[in-house]
Amino acid sequence: MNGSPGRSAASGMFVRTVLMVLLAAGLTTAANATGDNGGPDGLADLLLEHNPALVETMPVQDTTDADRDYYEFVENWHKNRIERLHDDRGWLRLAGLYWLDDGEQSFGSGPHARVRFPEGSIPDMAGIFEVREDTVFMRVVGNIDIRDERDHRIRDGIISTPEMTRELTYRTLTWFVVRRDDLVGIRLYDDNSPHLRHFDGIERYEVDKDWRVEARFEPKEQGATMHIENVLGQMIEWDVAGTLTFSAEGHEVSIVALGTGDRLFIPFADATSGSETYPGGRFLYIDRPSSGEPAIVDFNVSYNPPCAINPHTTCPLPPPQNRMPFPIRAGEKHYEMYEE
Repeated sequence: MNGSPGRSAASGMFVRTVLMVLLAAGLTTAANATGDNGGPDGLADLLLEHNPALVETMPVQDTTDADRDYYEFVENWHKNRIERLHDDRGWLRLAGLYWLDDGEQSFGSGPHARVRFPEGSIPDMAGIFEVREDTVFMRVVGNIDIRDERDHRIRDGIISTPEMTRELTYRTLTWFVVRRDDLVGIRLYDDNSPHLRHFDGIERYEVDKDWRVEARFEPKEQGATMHIENVLGQMIEWDVAGTLTFSAEGHEVSIVALGTGDRLFIPFADATSGSETYPGGRFLYIDRPSSGEPAIVDFNVSYNPPCAINPHTTCPLPPPQNRMPFPIRAGEKHYEMYEE
C-alpha cells in the first residue's frame, strides 16, 4: 500500500544507504561539487530534500587538514610533472636520437641522409656530422641558417667534446650531442613533435596514503657503486646511496636507492609492471633522511620513465633488488605512447 510505514522505512533505509555510499566516496563534499551540471551533489541535495530527517543521521567524513594538505601536495606534484613534460626540453618534444659512427655521416630530412631528421623539418641534405675520437664536428652545406645557443650562425666547427656540447637550432628544431658510455649520438627536439601534439594526459591511481611508507635507510660507504642495465642493453655504473627496508602487502623488502646528493633515485618494478603500468618499471625520488631518521618512500608520486613517454630515450631498468612481488597501485599507470 502506498504510504505504508514499512514502505517508508524501506525507502528511508535505501536513501541512507545511497548517501553513505556517496559520502564514503567523497562525492558529496564541496571539494567535488559540480554545481548545476547534474553531478553527484545534485543527487545528494535531491535525496535530502525529500528526506530531511537524514540530516541528523548522515555520517561525517573523517578528513583531517593534514589529509587535505597531503592530497593537494600529490595533485600539485602531478600537475607540475605534466607541465615539465611540455617544457622546451621536455620528453614530449623529443623527436629523435641518432647514434653516430666514427667518421662522416650526412644529416637532413631527405631519404639519402644518414641521420634523418623529421620530414620537412630541415632541407633534405643539411650537412655532415663527423666523429673523430672523442670530438664531434658539424659542417653545414648550402645556405642553411643553423644557430648555436649564443645565436651565432654555425658553418663548420666542433660541436662537442667530453667537456662541452653546443646546442644547435634550426626553426622548430634543437639538437645537441649526447654520450652514453661508449656511444655518441644526436638528441633532437622538435616543437612540432607528434608526441607533443597527441599527448592527452597520463592516467594514475587514486591517492592512497597507505603507499606513503616509512623505510629504514642503511647508507652505503661513500664511493659504493653498482652496474644497472639500461634499455640499450648497456651496463652503466651508478652511485649507490644505500638500501631502504620496509613492509608492504605482507612482505618485507629491501630496495636500492641511487645517487650521492640530497635526493635519492629509485627505479622499481612491481606486480603491476607490464599490465597496469609500464613494463620497464617506474621511477621515484625521495629525500635523503637525516641520520637515524626513517626515509619516506611515497609511491603516490612515482612516475613513468622517459622510455614510456617517448621512444627516443634511454632509461635504466630496475635492478633485481628493486623488483617487488606485490602490486603497488599508486602513482602513474601505463601510458599509451603515440606510435610514429
